[in-house]
Amino acid sequence: MTRKGDKIKSILTEKVYEVKAIKDWGVVLESVDGLSQVYTERGNLKLFYEKVENEENPKNFGLSPEPKPMRSPAYVRLDFL
Repeated sequence: MTRKGDKIKSILTEKVYEVKAIKDWGVVLESVDGLSQVYTERGNLKLFYEKVENEENPKNFGLSPEPKPMRSPAYVRLDFL
């Protein structure tokens, strides 16, 4: 259940928004930096957004996270011998 004031992140752009208003069929989102707003249907929240749980440092919202280390494959087969 999304409430006014919740922070959510777009899974497509990784931009973080705050829920500003909830209407009958839609939700008004405002970017944390205050430069943009989005109006979307409530159903789109489950499809394209995820709730931001960690709010320790709000200045980092919208920035790309540190890259995750690459996992090596568990099995490598060399066919050239």
